[in-house]
Amino acid sequence: MIDENKPPRESDYPLGVIACLTLGFEIAAHYPQLAILPFLLDIYLWLGPRLSLKPLLDKMSVLWATPPTTELAAAYQSLNQIIDEVGQKYNLFALLEPAPLLGVPSLMSKHLTLLRPFGERPTIPVTSAGMIVSWVLFLILIGLGLAAVYLWQIGTRIGEEIEKPPVKPDTAFSIWRNLLKLTFWLLLTLVGVGSPVLFVSSLLSLFSFGLSSFLITLVLSAGVFILLHCIYTIPSMVQFRKTPFQALRESLILTRADFSGVLGLLLAILIISQGLNYVWTLPAPESWATLIGIGGHAIVSTALTISFFIFYQERVIYLEILKKAYAASTTKSPAETR
Repeated sequence: MIDENKPPRESDYPLGVIACLTLGFEIAAHYPQLAILPFLLDIYLWLGPRLSLKPLLDKMSVLWATPPTTELAAAYQSLNQIIDEVGQKYNLFALLEPAPLLGVPSLMSKHLTLLRPFGERPTIPVTSAGMIVSWVLFLILIGLGLAAVYLWQIGTRIGEEIEKPPVKPDTAFSIWRNLLKLTFWLLLTLVGVGSPVLFVSSLLSLFSFGLSSFLITLVLSAGVFILLHCIYTIPSMVQFRKTPFQALRESLILTRADFSGVLGLLLAILIISQGLNYVWTLPAPESWATLIGIGGHAIVSTALTISFFIFYQERVIYLEILKKAYAASTTKSPAETR
């Protein structure tokens, strides 16, 4: 264990944001092997082939070539520029990190580059809708499998290192299965909510582009607020072997109980990760100095993930202590309460 001679804590009150970040970086420094998986993933996304959507996007470009109204001309021009940039540089292998915490943290999945130290990267073209669906499903399955192994390693190490009752995560396969279930329900919810919103927004754009943009902004803001309340779902599934629905319920309770703490932690993680990501991407992709950025990102992102898991575990165990204290106080005999 880290710092075995450290005196026991005087209180069961959960650690704060700074203490959790400090402990997370200590564990990551003592066990750098936890960062091997994100390091190897970024090496592949940097040096390996690129899965390109350009052939398919070129075929579909006729669908958004001409705006339906003159008011949308500028918006369509911007959209065409973005789509062209995606077709030129985007690597579909980036789906090996489907989303934060749903995948192994990656620097190169967000870094659109065509070059590597020994020349331009080879390209695997995606030429049909069926091909892209097959690749997306395959990459998400593999990405969630890598995430399950990564989170299992982190959860196991945290259970051995912190000063709380030991918590042993389930197997990596069980975590992968729960991640698949969670992803399925998230996608189903996204389609169920997003489809009518896009339909209504499209109708509104025929009359007022500003009103359509306001509707989308309103829905996105509501979505972010809901996601903030679901932030503990994955740590709950990993650390305490909860099903996705049990983990969602627990996440809602914990987030409502300490919403300011959640915001503080997420803000600290965002500042640290995004600030350092700028530093990690300073070397040109064709330079071997990019290895330094990849290694630094792997260690820091692992430390931040550990910190987040510790922050969650501290609060869920403290909540259990409060429940037991409340239960004990309500079961006192009448003589004891006089």
